[in-house]
This record gives sequence, structure tokens and C-alpha cells, in this order.
Amino acid sequence: MPKLYACIISPDIERDRDLLIGAADRFASAIEVIEDGVLFDVSGLERLIGKPGRIAQKIVKELSRKNVKGKVAVADTVDTARLLARSENPHVSEDDSDALSDPPSLTVGLVQPDMFDQIPIAELDLEADTLNVFNELGFHTVKDLAKVPHDELIGRYGQQFNHVIDVIEQRGKSLITPNVKENKVSWNFELNNPVEDFEQLIFLLNHGLERLFAEVRYAGYSTEHLDLGLTLRNKTTRSYEIKTSFPTLDRPFWLKLINLRAALDPPEEPITTVDVIAYFTKPRTDQRGLYAVSRPEPESLLLTVNKLKKLVGPENVGVPQLLNDRLTEPFKLAPDTMPDVAGEVTKRSKHPSRPRRSIYDEPGLAETMEKAFAVTPPLSLVAESDGIAAKPFLPRPVIVFTFFRPPIHAEVLIRDDRLVYIRSRLFAGYITNFSGVWKGNSHWWGRRWKTHEWDIEIEAGGIYRLCKAKGEWFLVGEYD
Repeated sequence: MPKLYACIISPDIERDRDLLIGAADRFASAIEVIEDGVLFDVSGLERLIGKPGRIAQKIVKELSRKNVKGKVAVADTVDTARLLARSENPHVSEDDSDALSDPPSLTVGLVQPDMFDQIPIAELDLEADTLNVFNELGFHTVKDLAKVPHDELIGRYGQQFNHVIDVIEQRGKSLITPNVKENKVSWNFELNNPVEDFEQLIFLLNHGLERLFAEVRYAGYSTEHLDLGLTLRNKTTRSYEIKTSFPTLDRPFWLKLINLRAALDPPEEPITTVDVIAYFTKPRTDQRGLYAVSRPEPESLLLTVNKLKKLVGPENVGVPQLLNDRLTEPFKLAPDTMPDVAGEVTKRSKHPSRPRRSIYDEPGLAETMEKAFAVTPPLSLVAESDGIAAKPFLPRPVIVFTFFRPPIHAEVLIRDDRLVYIRSRLFAGYITNFSGVWKGNSHWWGRRWKTHEWDIEIEAGGIYRLCKAKGEWFLVGEYD
């Protein structure tokens, strides 16, 4: 039996949500609430009501009876019905008006299927840069885009453009996803005999994830969070929380993560019961246009990080975080923190570990930047004796520091309690400026002062950190 779908779009979904669901419930049991209306499956109503046009008229009449504003469309696919209902100019014929209780005060509009060719391509799921290219080429409606040879579109934009072609040919593959109240699904299995090796459970977990992900996919969601619980033979439990930076239902990928996570902290007793919980989340949209910036896949980074943790230990892998302490290395590695794969800039710490001299503190920087880059720096209001003045505002930058591992041995000449000259295997030269002494440990109550440090500037260029420990001098790093 051919499928048939209906869509109602409301100008005020928050106000009309319950009324729309009530109207759709008179025609179907599978109802999906979308951001601006409802979708529902009306397949099989042809035998009870008649042709698709007649079904649409019945829906229009029901909305008119409830005095609900909106636009109605009935089509063979979910995508076609949704796009038609979202069109800007609904058309009501004389036959359609006869189906309304009060045509002069029309509160609903019936969108005819023959209007599909006039739908703007801006309503399609296209990247912004791709849409701009089509507009420049004079393609503005679905009819215009349908004239372009499909092989050329796929050759230019890749196989993922097949989805757009299916939509404009009205053979889209989207399905109705009934709204669910649950936010997770679970699966458990009790073993007949305790299993000592966790890797022996991979086959069983593969079966469990297949069932779990089928339920998650049926509900129209994905997952980026799994909870794995193991009951051991001694009646204790071992729990693992596994999260990713993106939603996915790729079972091999999840199995690799589970295996790596359990290898870092293996259960100490044979396993008797396995419990897995998958939490719902919205699927990640794959937005890659013609001019989109290419970035590594986040799943590749996640697998690499977990492999590194297994190789060198979880405490040695992570995102560096600055500490508000005066230590030799004033940072720590956060093993449970992942870098932002979306490309957002991490916020700078408000508490740098030590004062640093910056070349940006030099006078005349604003004028230099304006001349070099042809940009006007942002202005800030500064109180002066004769009123308020607007002056260029420049955020204080952060200088990157690179540690030398191991530190480089150096010879230092001191004259009149001043650092004068330094020689190492990297360079030799006079010290033109320095700051310090910085004591390498602010935790005086728990540790002794073991190192003294200075920041030095060399005549040939470059700013370095100099350290004195146990009577010897070392270069511990360089400011980039």
C-alpha cells in the first residue's frame, strides 16, 4: 500500500500545539511534533475518506472547526508534505472552500501538490555557501534546480547531495518519528558462567548495542553517552561512564571506546551481569559545503586520545589547564577534558602564574596595528581630568611558553648582583633585561623552596626562563 503523509504548520506552535495534536489524532496514531507544526501518517485513509485531496479537505475542516490557523499539505513523502505546508502562499480552490464551515473568515490554507515546483530552494537542506552559488547561477526554486543534470550535482557536491535530489524528485526517505517521553533505553544480560576476561564480552556487547541502537534510532535520536555497569562475582559492581564529543550510533566505534576504557581500569573479579544504558541526544548534522573548512573527524581524535591513555597512562594525557600557583610547571593535565573540536577558542585564564613582560605593552602599538592591518582598534572610555575620552582598547595577549625537556645546562655570569651574560649549547649572549627572582614553589607549607627562576631577554633576540637549582643553572623554556 502506498504511503501518505500529512503536515500542519502553525504560525504559533506554542499556542496551538495541543489543538494541532488533537486534530491530527483524529486521523492518525503516529504523530511527530516538529518545531513549527505536526507531521502524521494518513496511509490507508483512502479507503475510508477518499483521494489525498479529500483527506486534506477533511483535515482543513477539522482545523476550521477548532478555529486554528495553519497550512495543510498531504503528499506521498514526509519531506514533500513538510515543504508544501511551509510554503508561503497556500492556495484554496472553490472545491476546497466548500469543505470549510465558514470560507469568508478563512483560518486555514490547503496547499496543493502542484505548488511543489515553486518552493524556494532556500527551504531545502543546503549549506549557506552552496545556496549562494545556486542563487548566483539563477536557481531560485525547486523547478530550477531539478533542471540541472543530477550527475553534475553529485560530482560537484558529493554523494551526500543524493538526499537533496531525492527530496526535489519527491521520493525522500524521511520517516515519521513519534515523539517519546523517555530520554534513555537500557539493556542487561545475566551470564550463565562468570567471565574473567573483559575482552570475551565484546561479542555479547556487540549484540546488546545493536538492540539498544535500534531502539534509539527508531525514536529518531542518537547517543553520545553510555553507562556500562558490571556486576562481579563477589557481589560488587564496577561502573564506567563513556562519553563522546559528538552523537553517533556507530557500534564498532563504541566497542573500541568501551574496550579502551575497561583496559584502563579492568574489573578485578569475574563478571556475572552486564548492564548498558544509552542516553538520547540529537543526531549531529553533517554540514560540509563547498567552501567549508576541513577539520579532522572528532571520532578520530577521541580514539587516538584513548589509545594514548592506554599506552602512557591516563594521568599523562589531557588538556593543559593553568594553575593559580607559582610552581616550576604551573599547569596540570585534565584527563577527562577534551579539546573543543568545533574550533571555539578556549577562554584565557584570569590568573596567570607569573607576571610577564609583553612587547604589546610598548607605546604606540595601537597606531602601529592600525597602519599595518588597516583596522581601527576597538575603543574604550577612559576618565580624564577634563572629561571622558575614547581611547583604543586592546586586549592583553598571552605569550606561549615552550618547556625544554630536559632543561638545558647553562653558564651564567653575575656582576653586582645582576645577570650579565649566559652561554649554553643553544646560544650565547648578553642579558639585556631580566625579571625575578621567582621562587619555584608557592606551597611553602608543604614543600621547600628548591628552585629560583628569572625571565631573561637576550641581546640577539628571544626571551627565556632561567632556573637555578642546587647551585647549577638551567634554561627551562622559551617564550614564543
